[in-house]
Amino acid sequence: MSLKGLYPISANVKSVILLTICSFFFFACNEENQTIKVVAPQVQNEPIDLEGFEIISAEYTGIDFDNKLDVDKMTSFVYYINVFNGGGVALGDINNDGLIDIYLTGNLVENKLYLNKGNLQFEDITKSAGVACKTNWSTGATFADVNNDGLLDLYVCHSYDDDSALRRANSLFINQGDNTFSERAKEYGIADIGYSIHASFLDYDKDGHLDMFLGNTPRYVTGDFYFNDRNIHAYNYQNPTNKLWSDKLYKNNGDGTFSDVTVSAGILNYGYMLGVSVGDYNKDGWDDIFVAVDHGNPDYLYINNGDGTFSNEANSAFKHISLSSMGSDAADLNNDSKIDLVTLDMLSFDNYSEKTQMASMNPRSFYMSVDAGLHYQYMRNMLQLNQGNAKFSEIGQMAGIHKSDWSWSVLAADFSNDGHKELYVTNGYYRAVMDKDTRDKFKEDIKKSPQHKYKELAKKLVQSVKPQKNKNVLFKNNGDYTFTNVAEKAGCDENGFSSGAAYADLDNDGDLDLVVNNIDQKASILKNNQRENDKGNYIQLELIYKNNIPNAGTKIEISSCNHNQYFETTYSRGYQSSYTGPTHIGIGRCNLVESVKITWPDGKVQLIKNLTANQLLKINYDPTNQKSIDKIVNFVEETTDSKISPIYHHIENEFDDFEHQVLLPHKMSEFGPHISTGDINNDGFEDFYVGGSSGQAGVLYIYEKKNKSYFKQNSDFEKHKNHEDLGSVFFDLENDGDLDLYVVSGGNEFEENSPSYQDRVYVNDGNGLFTYSAEASPEMTTSGGCVEASDYDNDGFVDLFVGTRHKPHRYPFSAPSYIYKNVNGKLTLEQNIFSDDPENMGMVTDACFADLNNDKLDDLIVVGEWMPVSIFINQNGKFINKTSDYNLSNTNGWWNCIEKADLDNDGDFDFVLGNLGLNYKYKATQEKPFHIYAGDFDENGKSDIVLGQYYLDVLAPVRGRQCSSEQMPLIAEKFPTYTDFGKANLETVYGEYLDDAYHLQVSDFRSSILLNNNGSFELTALPQEAQFSPINSIVLKDLNDDGLIDIIAGGNLYASEVETGRADSGVGIMLFQDQDGEFNSIASKKSGLFIDKDVKSLTLINSNGLLVGNNNDALQYLSLK
Repeated sequence: MSLKGLYPISANVKSVILLTICSFFFFACNEENQTIKVVAPQVQNEPIDLEGFEIISAEYTGIDFDNKLDVDKMTSFVYYINVFNGGGVALGDINNDGLIDIYLTGNLVENKLYLNKGNLQFEDITKSAGVACKTNWSTGATFADVNNDGLLDLYVCHSYDDDSALRRANSLFINQGDNTFSERAKEYGIADIGYSIHASFLDYDKDGHLDMFLGNTPRYVTGDFYFNDRNIHAYNYQNPTNKLWSDKLYKNNGDGTFSDVTVSAGILNYGYMLGVSVGDYNKDGWDDIFVAVDHGNPDYLYINNGDGTFSNEANSAFKHISLSSMGSDAADLNNDSKIDLVTLDMLSFDNYSEKTQMASMNPRSFYMSVDAGLHYQYMRNMLQLNQGNAKFSEIGQMAGIHKSDWSWSVLAADFSNDGHKELYVTNGYYRAVMDKDTRDKFKEDIKKSPQHKYKELAKKLVQSVKPQKNKNVLFKNNGDYTFTNVAEKAGCDENGFSSGAAYADLDNDGDLDLVVNNIDQKASILKNNQRENDKGNYIQLELIYKNNIPNAGTKIEISSCNHNQYFETTYSRGYQSSYTGPTHIGIGRCNLVESVKITWPDGKVQLIKNLTANQLLKINYDPTNQKSIDKIVNFVEETTDSKISPIYHHIENEFDDFEHQVLLPHKMSEFGPHISTGDINNDGFEDFYVGGSSGQAGVLYIYEKKNKSYFKQNSDFEKHKNHEDLGSVFFDLENDGDLDLYVVSGGNEFEENSPSYQDRVYVNDGNGLFTYSAEASPEMTTSGGCVEASDYDNDGFVDLFVGTRHKPHRYPFSAPSYIYKNVNGKLTLEQNIFSDDPENMGMVTDACFADLNNDKLDDLIVVGEWMPVSIFINQNGKFINKTSDYNLSNTNGWWNCIEKADLDNDGDFDFVLGNLGLNYKYKATQEKPFHIYAGDFDENGKSDIVLGQYYLDVLAPVRGRQCSSEQMPLIAEKFPTYTDFGKANLETVYGEYLDDAYHLQVSDFRSSILLNNNGSFELTALPQEAQFSPINSIVLKDLNDDGLIDIIAGGNLYASEVETGRADSGVGIMLFQDQDGEFNSIASKKSGLFIDKDVKSLTLINSNGLLVGNNNDALQYLSLK
């Protein structure tokens, strides 16, 4: 492609045209609710393919910056951990000519400032501008107007491992208005001498002056890079005292000086800061500060209290975070008008790299760190979806952005101009120091070496370690909470060591270009060709706030083709980089923006209507009204305190399932409590029973009409508190007109066939007092999972199906499930009632009875872990497996629950099923299933487990060499290095052991609807929002009185093993059915449903009550409006 042909208009002519356009709109901006009338066809916004980036040569652009390193002249990464972290990028228009200029920082080389001359050609003005920082090791850089003179100034951070405070003193270059700068950091009071990474400017106190948040790090990694002491980390995190190492907050006094308010503002901290993302995360009108922290220290989320102080709310806002957070960016990724957050880590795409570089996570150490306040941290990228009120659901694994190799900068921006923001990620590390074999060798060498030779040894290590080149990544936003890596197709998958990066429309053609700072390679200028190929329209907004005050903190909401977008003005993004310039907004195929709503930093609102596409619009401050307040009417309100006395708190007993099976995917001892409802005293109001954990008795609550609330009732349950309750049902055992209670015992705490797995029957005396009856049911000591009631034989007595969960300590082997026939008030085990061996039914989690073939007999539908949706047709009292006849044999999932209702009002039962969901480490499709193999492979009397998953096209073990060797020591003998193990696939590792192993697989983890079409079934997935987390319990009810059944669901899985990480992103979901049979979710903030704990049971009670049973937490009562 010829560059000469792309730029027929000179920069000067282009500027004149732009000024003419802007002059017209300046006039329009003075009118209240200004309207520019344009008649334009409207086209719905859909994702648009990226046509591709073009790397423009240095010879053409004039940008020859190369951040070259020389390991012989540098300290070791052991002593300065950031030595290979690279440089940053700052973009901004320093001379107000309408063209974005470029500043690049170097480590051993001087920084460079390039003036944009138009047509993607630049002039190096570093020397004349006076911004080279020749003697400094520079890191991050930011353009910002710190003195409100309408000119962008430049702040540059410095660091490095030496004792020269002068070399580390950060620089502030004040713009003189003639393309020169004056260094005045000391005079302004911000020549900070900490080990600085990056700065972000914001007006945190709304006084009209840009304040500065400065990210610093400790000089060394605590202890040693290879021998991190988590206790020291925790102590320093909880007791930060070293102000030099702490992040800083500097208040701009408005008189050419800044004051250090770090301590009084509550910012004094400890951690290896690498990224900072400013945004109004709780939408209270005050900018908050997110800090990404590396090396196992937790991230910070500083919520602005509006009084000059901040509170770190990270541990309550995020359920989990990255283990080693690198760069970060904040943007509205799903167009719901809330700022989301992305952090990067170092998880590799392929199996080999993951197995040779993955962090080992000892469960005991992991939970000690959690208890010390270091939070739940996992080695992967995170996409924190804002649920409102600064509460987030992390959906990176579902989104497909959780792994991107050794990553640094992430930029959230609409590179495709389709109205959906993509994620651009830079990659690569100058030395592969995370290689497990290298680290192990270095540990051994250090143990053998005297301390005075550590530095010499460390330097040799750096020289011996191979480079780790990685390709840069571009995740295309598919508009459905998922992303696809299109970097290769888009032409931006450079392979090397890329660090800082920033975006801007460098050539003013209406799409976002990229500037990337590389190590040992010239900086990359990537021209976006989206507009040249007529792919996607846009609008750009240059916001001019009052009295030359910078526009930081301004919010923009636009509507085009019924497609809403939201932006906040902030400068620092990604890693060590920043962009200060117009806001770029892609609008897809729309050629009209119906409305632009601007909320200025003072809270006042300006509304502009009907703007034509494909223009840069300058908007002067001219508010039309005060900030609007949206009134929200919720469907749900929590009323636990007024409804339940005393409030039940489920207390999970401590038990380490992994001592019995090292590679267990999750604990089997933490699946309670279950809740059952029934009117036990015939007063017309439902009461309820909530099960206990092992060591805690279940509790019965009776409804009291006078107080309209539930009170605890004492019964016989205390006698069996050693049992783990996993299911229960009220039913009339004796046909005496009152409800009795059956309780399923389960869990994993006891050996197989322990008496503690015996189920129990409690007989009602007619007044709500229950007494245990040992004679009412057979002796059966299997670990149960659920119970369902039905008079399946129509004899007038209610019978029971009891689903068995598993064989204790022998996951995934299952024990028989049962039908108990009620014979005149006594439960008897029915033999040979199933056509198949009941032991082969599977790991049953839930079931329901329903007449599927209209023969007046209840049939049985059973779901479970590793099971298909299984249908057993009742044929004269025998249950015949007809799963394959209903084409459901290939529906294997980790099904947790099933509920029935006539969803489509056609007179038969349909079903809603809860599954693991898509936001988890484990992935499965029909073509690439998720596998498990089990058996006593090493013949030591214990059941061994092998989980297998596809990594790209390689079926490999899920767990790494270390954990796999703990289960089977012979693996370490067979594969003496991590490299050997990483090169092996599943068959290579386990070989003949797989031939005789018990084998199961899953082909679909999606929660779904099973629609009954006159006896044939169609399984369709629930909406994406329902796949954020496991669904453990479902309630079906017409919530809005439109005659259609809607869905309430809740879940999560906190019992996952630590390398996989908890599934904790669920906050509950409401799905409303429309007239076309489609289910649509509404945001948690609008619905009022926020159940973000480890939800195990949801139950409707007395029509408008919703009970929520949480594992190891308090019971909740929600009132449906």
